[in-house]
Amino acid sequence: MGYVERRKRETWQQFIWHLTDAAAVLGAFLAGYGIRFHLPLFISVLPVTKGDPGLSVYLYAGTASVLVWILIFHALGLYALRRPGAGPPAEALLRASFLAILASAALTFFYRDVSFSRPTLVMVWSLALLFLMAGRRAGTVLARRRVRRHPTRFAVVGKTPQGLQIVAALRRVREASYAFAGYVVAPGAEEAGGGIMGSWDHAGEIAESNRLDLLVFALPMREQHVLMEIIHACRHLDLDYEFIPDLMGLITHTTHMDTVDGIPLIRLREVPLAGWNGVVKRTMDVALSAAALVLLAPLIALIALAVRLESPGPVFYRQGRMGRDRRVFQIVKFRSMRADAEAGTGPVWASEGDSRRTRVGRLLREWSLDEIPQLWNVLRGDMSLVGPRPERPFFVEKFQDAVPDYFDRHRVKSGITGWAQVNGLRGNVPIEHRTRYDLYYIENWSLWLDLRILLKTVRAILAARGT
Repeated sequence: MGYVERRKRETWQQFIWHLTDAAAVLGAFLAGYGIRFHLPLFISVLPVTKGDPGLSVYLYAGTASVLVWILIFHALGLYALRRPGAGPPAEALLRASFLAILASAALTFFYRDVSFSRPTLVMVWSLALLFLMAGRRAGTVLARRRVRRHPTRFAVVGKTPQGLQIVAALRRVREASYAFAGYVVAPGAEEAGGGIMGSWDHAGEIAESNRLDLLVFALPMREQHVLMEIIHACRHLDLDYEFIPDLMGLITHTTHMDTVDGIPLIRLREVPLAGWNGVVKRTMDVALSAAALVLLAPLIALIALAVRLESPGPVFYRQGRMGRDRRVFQIVKFRSMRADAEAGTGPVWASEGDSRRTRVGRLLREWSLDEIPQLWNVLRGDMSLVGPRPERPFFVEKFQDAVPDYFDRHRVKSGITGWAQVNGLRGNVPIEHRTRYDLYYIENWSLWLDLRILLKTVRAILAARGT
């Protein structure tokens, strides 16, 4: 199968997505019109008070919206081929469609003859999302049927751990369109296990005789020179080449590719929470923490009174914690223990049923109410609403050598709640487990993920899952 034919497959997949998305959006507007103005059950719940604008109005609005939605989908990368035969995740489709319906609503503002009610727009958005997901699914099935008869045949150069992983990954996510032919290995290693097609000294003959379409290079660093030799040997063949750099321990999915005066550079660690993403997150932190402090003011006063009346000592407990860029700040919490809790022990983690807690403190911990004053830390900029939980410098010194990549937690602001906490990793959970979840959050940050964590946190508090 030639290069042009392989690219045609990708174009075909993208064409199907465009077609099904356009049909879904236009169909949602037309179905929305029918339900809003001609479905008796809906009209009985929400009577029509301003008359029927006519089908043509919704047809024009739907046609204009198709262009807007597709442009937004393009801008958000929903037509990028992450892998053949698979569309974007449902989450990405939900976010993009929500932004698109807002844009459609903004367009209707300029069309004064007809006013689209908010319930109608919500119904159109819901229908569009349903139709989009169904269309994407149908498009995926159709594309897979098209390519299943003639899958892309590939071989892996180098039977390394990375080579084994890529074969398993391609079989798992590209099973309909990719077929694994075997490994091409170093001279003299042809007998090292099954699946060996031969040595890379004969890569050209192997690729030609097996009618390969793709070579995936998974070579160790010391054998990178082989790459150019094989490409030169296969120059007369219509092959694609993919390369796995021997940096898998360093590269994450946030790796950034850049060029300087034509020289390619790979930035090995790119934190999504930089630049404008950081501005967006900070804006959300300020808005939500300020609103929460105002709304919770009566509760804060009541808790402060209860803490003061039960035991001597300050109402608020301040403690040094290490945050972003390893800066130490004073975290603020309602005091839930005796004022002399660490007088005889020094810094130790709290445990479930800790005898040092007061009666009010146990209630505060159970409902996570002792964390409320940290909203002030968020407003000041010491913390964020969502992020890795901050540790005391004493414990950080203990963990930094024992836990791989532990200090990567300090590349972003600490949070009141985090990905580890909403997944049940609270209290005396091994720090290695928490760190793994924290690093996932840092590398996969999105505003949508923050909102998910906040919603999960509220749900956990209401279920009294705090410790």
